[in-house]
Amino acid sequence: MKKLDKLVLRTFIGPLVLTMFVVVFILLTQLMLNKMDEFVGKDLGLVVLSELMFYFSINLTQTALPLAVLLSSLMTFGNLGEFSELTAIKGAGISLLRALRPAFLLTVIITILGFLNNNFIVTKANLKAYSLLYDIKKHKPSLDIKEGTFYNGIPDFSIKVNKKYPDGETLGDIIIYDHTGTAGNNVVTFADSGRMYSVLNNRYLLFELYKGKRYEEIPSPGGGRNNISDFIRNDFKSSKLVLSLASFDFKKSKEDLWTSHYYMKNTRQLRTDVDSMSLGLTDLKVAVFDDAQTAFGRYYRDRVQMPEAYLERKKYLDSLKMVEKIADSIRYRDEYNHEETMEQVTDSAENTPAAKTTNLSSHQIQKSVTLPTDSAKLNQQQISKARITKVNIPPKTAKDSLKILPVKQINIDSIFNVKRNKAQGLRHALSEARNIKNKLAVQTNRLRNNNLMIIKYKIEMNKKYAQAFACLVMFLIGAPLGAIIKKGGLGVPVIISIIFFILYYVMSITGKKWAEEGAVTPFIGIWGYSFILLPVGFFFLRQAKNDARLLESDFYAVAIEKLKSRFRKKRED
Repeated sequence: MKKLDKLVLRTFIGPLVLTMFVVVFILLTQLMLNKMDEFVGKDLGLVVLSELMFYFSINLTQTALPLAVLLSSLMTFGNLGEFSELTAIKGAGISLLRALRPAFLLTVIITILGFLNNNFIVTKANLKAYSLLYDIKKHKPSLDIKEGTFYNGIPDFSIKVNKKYPDGETLGDIIIYDHTGTAGNNVVTFADSGRMYSVLNNRYLLFELYKGKRYEEIPSPGGGRNNISDFIRNDFKSSKLVLSLASFDFKKSKEDLWTSHYYMKNTRQLRTDVDSMSLGLTDLKVAVFDDAQTAFGRYYRDRVQMPEAYLERKKYLDSLKMVEKIADSIRYRDEYNHEETMEQVTDSAENTPAAKTTNLSSHQIQKSVTLPTDSAKLNQQQISKARITKVNIPPKTAKDSLKILPVKQINIDSIFNVKRNKAQGLRHALSEARNIKNKLAVQTNRLRNNNLMIIKYKIEMNKKYAQAFACLVMFLIGAPLGAIIKKGGLGVPVIISIIFFILYYVMSITGKKWAEEGAVTPFIGIWGYSFILLPVGFFFLRQAKNDARLLESDFYAVAIEKLKSRFRKKRED
C-alpha cells in the first residue's frame, strides 16, 4: 500500500468512526425523548433501559451510516484541501480520482457490510427491541398512593389514604376494600392510622394498621332473596395486612409472537412472503368473481367476464378441491371400514331426487359416480375416474326461468304496469342495490388491505438494499464537495451534511408514502432519492476534477459580471 493510500485512509477512518457514534447518539437521544412517557414512573432499572437503548442503537445504524459517510468524506477531503495537501498531490502528477480511490474502495466495503447489517443484524435487533418495548408498555407504574384518591394498582384491592406524611411511610385515615372474592365489596377495613413499607426485596407490601374496624359480609350458600347473609365486625388496636407486589414485576413475553412482522425478516423471508401473499391475493380475487356470480348474478351476467389468468387459477383451485374431496372419502372409508360395493352406490344414487326427476339410468349413474379402490395413495388415474357429470335440471318456476334468460331479453318495464308491484319492485331494487354496494365495499377493503400489506413487504425489502447503497451515493457527494470547498473541521462540512441529509430523509419518506398510496411502485419510491442524488454526486466529481470554485464568492461574482456584459452588448447591438 502506498503512502498516499495510507494517508487518505488514516484521515478518513477516524472521522468515520467518530461521526458514526455521534450520529447514532443524536438519533437515539431523539428516539428516547419521544418515548419518554412510556418509561417514566415504571421503575424499570438500568439494565432494562440499557438493553433497550443498545437494540435501538443497532436499529439506527442503517440511518446513521449514510450520514456518517457523508460527513466524514466532507471532513477528510476538506482538511486535505484546507492544508494544501490536495494541491501537493495534484502537483506530483496524481489525479483527484486516484486520490479518492482508497476511500472509495473502503466505502464499497462499508456498503456491502451495511447491507449485511440491515439484512441480518438489524432484523434480530428489531425483534429484541420491539418485543422489549411492548413489555415496557404493559409494565405497571411503580407504587404511588396519593392522598384523597383510590389506588387500584394492586389486583383485587382498592386503597384510599386521606393523609400521607412526609416520611412516605406513615399514613392517616385509611380505607381498604378487598375484592378477592366474587361477591363484590364484602370486606372493608377502616383504620385511624398506619404504616406502609415493602419487605423481602420489594416482593410484598406490608400495612400496619392501628385503631380500626373490619367489616365482612358472608353471603349465604343457597343465595336467593330470602336467605340471610352473615355479618362480621371486628375491632382491632393493631393489625397487619400483607399484599403481594408480583404484578409489578417486569415480565418478558415470548419473542416468537413478533417474528411474523416484516421488520423482523430478511430479504429471503420477505421475498417468500411476498410471493405467497401475491398468490393469496389472486385467490381472493378469484373468490370475489365466483361470489359475484351467486350474490348478484342478474347484474353480473353478460356484463363482466373473469380474466383469463383468474380462469386458469380457478381451474387449479377447483382441481385441488376435487382431490381433497376424494381424499376425504378414502380416509372416511378406511377409518370406518366402509367397503361399499358399486351396486350399493348405484342403488343409493337411483333413489336420490335428482335421479328421479331426470330419469337417469343405472349405467349413467355408474359413469357419474366412481369410488377409487386404492386407499394407500391417490394417483392421476383415480382422479380422472372420479368425475361428476353435470345434470341440467329444467326451471321449475317463472322466476327460475327468468334467471336463465339473457339480460337483454328481460322486459324490466313490465314490472311497473301493475301499480301494486311498482312500490314493491322499487323497494326490492333499492334493497338489492344497497346489498351489492355493501358487499363490494367489504370485498374492496379486503383487497386493498392485502395489496397494502404486499406493498409494505416490498418497501422493506427494497429499503435494505437502498439504505446500504446510500452510503456510496453520499460518498460521491461528500468527497468531491470537500475537495471543492477546501474546509475541514465541524463547521461548513456539518452544515452541508445536514442539508443533504435532510434532502435524503425527506425524499425517502415521501417516496415511501407515495409507494404505500400506490402512486409509484415500491422500487421507484425507495430508490428514487438515489436516482436523484447520484447525478448530483457525479456533477460535483466533475467539477472537483476541473478545480471548479463552486462555493467561492468570486466565482459567482465573475459569472454575474459576464452575464451583465452580455446584456450590455445585446443592448448596444
